[in-house]
Amino acid sequence: MPTRMSGNYLFVNPGEKCFKVASNFTNYFEVGSPGATDYYLEAAIVNDEFIVNADFPVPGAPGRCKLENNFPRASGLTQQMTPTGYRILDGAQQLVLGLSAKNNICLIQGKIYDGAGQVVAEDVGDDFLVYHGPAVLGKVDGTRGIVLG
Repeated sequence: MPTRMSGNYLFVNPGEKCFKVASNFTNYFEVGSPGATDYYLEAAIVNDEFIVNADFPVPGAPGRCKLENNFPRASGLTQQMTPTGYRILDGAQQLVLGLSAKNNICLIQGKIYDGAGQVVAEDVGDDFLVYHGPAVLGKVDGTRGIVLG
């Protein structure tokens, strides 16, 4: 019988800044691998700030979603600030990726796709679900926490 891990704190303590991923709380999240997969997203806490770097295809749009330290680096994408974070929108003003922080918990919003147009990870309610890896939950001093294959 499979065991479901949820509500765990990976490299963070309750009350500290964290990302909520797969019903767990972590200081770092990565899905995909630069050079090995055609999608990549890295979410980390750097200098007490939530930082996201990403490069993944956006189905139905020319080009890719590319973010460098939270800022879009691809034409056709815009950043919209919200009271709790930001949203990256495509040319049709549809959500591509967003961050929303409340009470030190940062929620990742949107869908990550692979080159074939399949969803790799997506937000569902207030959680971010990972359907296939590679993925990493938690990291400190170069040591990775849970690694999903």
